[in-house]
Amino acid sequence: MKRMLVRDFIYDRLYHPVEGYFVKNIQLGALKKPIEFKQLLGYEDYTKKLAENYPENQWLTPSEVFRPYYGITLGNYINQQFRFTRKEKLRIVEIGAGYGAACEGVLYYMRNHQPQTFSNMEYHLVDISPEACQQAEKRLSQDFKQQIKKGTLKIFNQDFLSYKQNSQKNEMWFFVFLEVFDNLAHDKVIDGKQVYVENMKEFTETITDQLIQETYIMYQQFKQQQKNEDQNIEDRFLFNTLRKLISKYYGNQKSNSIFLPTGALQVLKHIKSNFQNPSLVIADFDLLKNNFTQESINAPIVSKKLAKPHERIDYESYLVERGAADIFFPTDFNFVQYMVKQILGMDSQIFKAYQFADQFSQSSWTTTKSGYNPLKEDFGNTSFLVTDHS
Repeated sequence: MKRMLVRDFIYDRLYHPVEGYFVKNIQLGALKKPIEFKQLLGYEDYTKKLAENYPENQWLTPSEVFRPYYGITLGNYINQQFRFTRKEKLRIVEIGAGYGAACEGVLYYMRNHQPQTFSNMEYHLVDISPEACQQAEKRLSQDFKQQIKKGTLKIFNQDFLSYKQNSQKNEMWFFVFLEVFDNLAHDKVIDGKQVYVENMKEFTETITDQLIQETYIMYQQFKQQQKNEDQNIEDRFLFNTLRKLISKYYGNQKSNSIFLPTGALQVLKHIKSNFQNPSLVIADFDLLKNNFTQESINAPIVSKKLAKPHERIDYESYLVERGAADIFFPTDFNFVQYMVKQILGMDSQIFKAYQFADQFSQSSWTTTKSGYNPLKEDFGNTSFLVTDHS
C-alpha cells in the first residue's frame, strides 16, 4: 500500500470510486413508510415500531426516522432565515443527501405552506454515492417530478469539493450538512507531528502539509481561547467538578494525540471561494459512545452495521481494509463554530437537537399518546450549528 496521509487513507476507505464503503456497500437505510407517531402509545411503543421496521444491515438517519417532519422542521427554519434576508432567490444545497428524505420534507413544506418561496427556489442534492443518487431521484420523482424536469431540483453525483455553481448577489445559498461532518476526512497529529499510513501502520514526521498545519494552528488558538474563557468562570467549584467528571470519561485520551477535522476546513474554504451569501446548517453527533476508549482526542468509531437494529461490528482502529467499515467522528461543534468564524467571518449558534425542534417544529407532529416526543427526546447526542443573519 502506498504512503498516505491519514485523511487520504480515510477518504480511500470510505469513498474509493469502486471499493469505498459508501460506494460499493452503502448501509444507508429507508423506512418503507413513515411512522405514524400519533398512533403510538409512548417510548416503548416507539422503540418497538422502529425495531420492527428497521432495515437489515443498514443505518437510519434522523431525517429518515422522522420523515417527513425532520425535513419540514428544516424547511421552516430555512424559510424564516430567507425571508429575514430579503433576498430574491433561495438556493439550497444538501451535501450527502442520501435517499432524499430531508429534501422531500423541505420541498413538501415549501410547496404547501410557503408557495412564494417555493416558486423562487432551487434544491441541489450532492452525493458521492451513485446508489444514493438513484434512490433519491426515484423517491423525489413521486411528488416533485415537475421540479426535476424544470431543473429546479437537481441531483449531482459528485464530491462536494468539485461542486461549483454561479452565485448571484440576489440569491441566498443554504448549505445543509446532515450527518456529514462526522464522515469528513480527518488528519492525525501526535506530539506536533503529522501522521501518515504505510502498509497499514502509522508513522510520524514533521508537519509539511499546509492543510494540517493550518488546522493545527487554528485548533491551538481555539484551545487557548477556551482556556482564557475558563479562567473567567466565577463558579470555580462547579467548573472543577465538571472537569473531574469529564476527565473520568476521557481519562485514556492523550492530549498529545488528536484527530483534526481537516476535511471540515476544506469544505468551509470551498464555500468561501465559490459562493456568495452562504449560510450553513450543520447537524451531527456531538458525542459518540465507545470513542472514550480511544487514546486520541476526537477519535472515530469504526463500525459495520449488522442485521438487527443495534447490532454492529466495532473495530479498534481506523486502519481497516478499503470498504470494510464506516469511519465516523464526533463533531466538536465549538471548534467548528470557531472555524466558521475564522474562514467565513460569520457568527453562528449551536443548538442541541431538541432545542432546534422546540423552535422550528410543532409538538403535535411527533408526540405520542403518552406525551413522549421522539423528535425531541431521541438522538440526544446530536446538535445543530446554524449561521446568524442578524
